[in-house]
Amino acid sequence: MSKHSAIKVQNLSKIYKLYREPIDRLKEALHPFNQSYHQDFYALKDISFEIKKGETVGIIGRNGSGKSTLLKIITGVLTPTQGRVLVHGKVSAILELGAGFHPEMSGLENIYLNTSINGMSRRETDAKIDEIIAFSELGEFIHQPLKTYSSGMKARLAFGVAITIEPDILIVDEALAVGDAAFQRKCFAKMEQIREAGATILFVSHSEASIVTLCSRAIWISNAEKIIDAEPKLVTGLYMKNANKKQIDKEVIAQELVALQNKASHVPHAGETVPTIKPALETEAFYDASLKPKSTIVYDENGAKISDVKITTPEGREVNVLTQGEEYIYRYCVNFADNSLKKVIFGMSLHMKNGVNLVSGNYPKFNTFESIKTDKITVKWHFTCNLLQGEYFLTAGVLNDHNEFMARIKDVYMIKIGSHFNKQMNGIVDMKLEGRIE
Repeated sequence: MSKHSAIKVQNLSKIYKLYREPIDRLKEALHPFNQSYHQDFYALKDISFEIKKGETVGIIGRNGSGKSTLLKIITGVLTPTQGRVLVHGKVSAILELGAGFHPEMSGLENIYLNTSINGMSRRETDAKIDEIIAFSELGEFIHQPLKTYSSGMKARLAFGVAITIEPDILIVDEALAVGDAAFQRKCFAKMEQIREAGATILFVSHSEASIVTLCSRAIWISNAEKIIDAEPKLVTGLYMKNANKKQIDKEVIAQELVALQNKASHVPHAGETVPTIKPALETEAFYDASLKPKSTIVYDENGAKISDVKITTPEGREVNVLTQGEEYIYRYCVNFADNSLKKVIFGMSLHMKNGVNLVSGNYPKFNTFESIKTDKITVKWHFTCNLLQGEYFLTAGVLNDHNEFMARIKDVYMIKIGSHFNKQMNGIVDMKLEGRIE
């Protein structure tokens, strides 16, 4: 294991024996010719990866894909059937809610129990106890038995203990999903602080935005196998595209990933020019041909095709560098294979580079069309640009009456707001702030 590695997983498999009847276990144990009465179930199958010190790696996948099993093996809760895991550094883990705690003991007693299990002395815990209680925000409940705690209270206690241990490696398994918004933000801010201090973080989440924001890499696990391991935005995008498929073709996903990576890394060759239309005035909206998204993911077409996506001024001029406070139209065309469709919904969303969704919209808003009587429709979304400096991405989609995508293109269009448009404010949205002194 390299001295720069925090975690190394080599050809890891976890197999459980499944028996049809309880008596089959005894039959198999006593059979003179070792006849098998079970079926092998792979919770993990031949998974390998390496995490370097200081990396923050996200793991994403559907429920039952093997994520929690993987973390339990890394933390030593489970033993692998095949392969091995090498870990270098002190590990602190937040796995299932209540794991490592005793339900009959109070929150305070559980703090001392958990820190002692993780190698902290009573004196060291005494020095940290006020910090743990303050972070968990449990107040007088800290003296109540754990069995009386809600899931959110257990998450508060677990996270408070985990970060106080000051780990070299922090492992978090979706425990924060049950907390309230304010506490979740508090935990993410603390994880960012731990990451900046040089710790390694392994983070399981279903949240695309959380993984893209926090992590430098992402691993997608499906049906006990590693599908891809790459840059978070590409991994989460491909995962969301294929999330509803029962069977995942690793080869197809790998090819899509390579195509996206090649697109993202493309550098114009000698003689290749990228035309850019410059504005007449610094504050004028214009079209920059080099401003193209490199994370575009096209969903499988299911009776519809999206094309001719653009943003225009009300006069019809295409732009992708916008001016704050001005009116624009986001538009795309949809071709239908069947012009007798009923109950079709058109959708759009605007999000940041880290995947955080800023706005989503459907048309019609409340009732769907009674029918589609043409094979081509142009959808227009009128909006006022209230965004501050930054780059943003748009998605287009068409859904049927079963709420299934007939067509969808994620990150199909990219827009930019320049710094010269509003130099007094930072952030995302222009709230028309007015400062006063009275």
